[in-house]
Amino acid sequence: MGDHDDDVPVAKRRRRLCVQVQPAGAGAAAAGIPEDIVEEIILRLPVKSVLRFRSVCKSWRAMVADPCFARLQLRHSTAAERRRHPPSMLVLPWWGWRPQRQQMQGTIGFFRYPGHGAAAELAHVRAWWSPTSHAAAADWDDGADWELPLQCNGLVLVFSMEKSLSSSLMFVCNPATKKLAVVPPGTPDAHGNQSVGFGADESTGKIDMKVVRCFARSDESVGCEVFSLGSPAWRPVADSPCPVRAGAASPCILGAIYWITTAAPTPGMLRFDVRREVFDDFPSPPCVHHDGTSPATATLTELSGNKLCYAHVVAGHTVELWTMAAASAADDGPRWSRHCAVELWRPTQLVVPFADDRHGGIFFNLDLAVIDRYDTQRQVVERVVDMNKEMTYFHSRDKQYYINRGFRWMHHVIQYRESLVSVKAN
Repeated sequence: MGDHDDDVPVAKRRRRLCVQVQPAGAGAAAAGIPEDIVEEIILRLPVKSVLRFRSVCKSWRAMVADPCFARLQLRHSTAAERRRHPPSMLVLPWWGWRPQRQQMQGTIGFFRYPGHGAAAELAHVRAWWSPTSHAAAADWDDGADWELPLQCNGLVLVFSMEKSLSSSLMFVCNPATKKLAVVPPGTPDAHGNQSVGFGADESTGKIDMKVVRCFARSDESVGCEVFSLGSPAWRPVADSPCPVRAGAASPCILGAIYWITTAAPTPGMLRFDVRREVFDDFPSPPCVHHDGTSPATATLTELSGNKLCYAHVVAGHTVELWTMAAASAADDGPRWSRHCAVELWRPTQLVVPFADDRHGGIFFNLDLAVIDRYDTQRQVVERVVDMNKEMTYFHSRDKQYYINRGFRWMHHVIQYRESLVSVKAN
């Protein structure tokens, strides 16, 4: 098979096969359905249904288990998500507590949210615990633990910024298949921080999912290492030319991860090529300070059309967004343009744009508690939901998920699309 055999439907490689479907409770002769037709139907189903249909027969199980089928399903899911209004979202409320002086314990839930209303349904839940020092646990109580999750191809990377655990709490989850893989500890950071990216190399026709991590050494140089899902360990790659902001969002667009830097010589941003595993200098938007440092409120995200979005608070409760087509970085150079300035309801400490819809609306997560939508046509901000006071979380459509409102909950929100991509090698 060629490198790009994923372009060929799975069924065409087994054309002589057909599926015999026995009507439930009927003694009539089976109806033969060509496997390529079956494949086209199953590709359009929710992942939960696809997984259930594996038990129908051996040929269906083999078809769904084929990595090429997962790649085809991802394409269908991506195309369907572009047409969806509003976009699908994943809400991750998390909490933790100290049952003992030397231990931390808590849970992270993955809840599907349709982008409207006040109900979210559980996709997966992850309980966790870890040993820690009393001082580190005190830091955790200040809310400095789980950072903004990173989503790529239906997989979600969750990692901790707890100083005493800087690289020991990191895992990749596929909420649709409920599969999870723990990422092993990386090289310790001299300052107890880490900057993490998550992307895919699809240049060979396969999906090579990679976790990229920058860390500081004692001599203040910045090392970089890569962990490919399914591999046994991290491997070193070329150093970063300068420090990148720890805990900041680092979107992957068209095979490149973008980071905000914290010092010169680069002008506020870096680009990491996931395939070549090297850093490139990358110009930042005109709003970045001339000394090469970025505003403390700055964040990066991906918007529709493979656009990189740079957002930061200008003054008070005004948020300015700059965008750039990621494809232009490989053509005649990136060109930033001022997209809009958003007047929020009130001043906020943390503003994270995380999704947009086909009507030009932009969704924000404010202070890890509230989802608002900015209507770019009418230039107004609309409240979507208060995740603490209004959201109801469900195990299923008729069974409510218990959330103790007495705990201090934080809510990360990311745009999400279902996939069959494995948390191991693909």
